[in-house]
Amino acid sequence: MIRASLLAVAALSFSACASAPRPGAWDAVAAAPASHTVLLENEDVRVLRVSIAPGDVEPMHEHGWQSVMYFEKPQPITYIVYDLVDGTPVERERIEAPAMPVGLAEWAGPEGLHAVQNRGTEAFVALRV
Repeated sequence: MIRASLLAVAALSFSACASAPRPGAWDAVAAAPASHTVLLENEDVRVLRVSIAPGDVEPMHEHGWQSVMYFEKPQPITYIVYDLVDGTPVERERIEAPAMPVGLAEWAGPEGLHAVQNRGTEAFVALRV
């Protein structure tokens, strides 16, 4: 069930990526800096700590590169997918996902416009490499 939820989120986010206006326009660090902290960045790799407080919804953003997500402190989330319609973001879908197992690492393709709401009682924390 968890793997199926992850695959559904990945498939929808990958298809949303095609609607992004240009690479970097909605970059996570620029668009959602409160929830995306750069731990390391160079010409070969970018390491982000993603942290979302309980009940918070992070701002809409995208991830333009493939990555690995490592779930350090998972919580149940709502994954909100957006499309651009005439240059304006429009919510397309909400996907309820359970908390992933602590320590799970998953491959993810580029993610188009999305936001994440933490439905849990503690901070959601993950690393994206």
